[in-house]
Amino acid sequence: NKTEVVICETEKGRAILGVIDGSKSKGIESEEDIKFRKELLRKIGYKL
Repeated sequence: NKTEVVICETEKGRAILGVIDGSKSKGIESEEDIKFRKELLRKIGYKL
């Protein structure tokens, strides 16, 4: 994953404000997507 560090500098010094890791999500899961994901996880034995 690509990462970025957000840094701020003032007269008193510098600070790390945060770290951005990854990219934006491609969207929100639909009910059908959730059902597919859960079935797949159960099928491979990851989630019972």
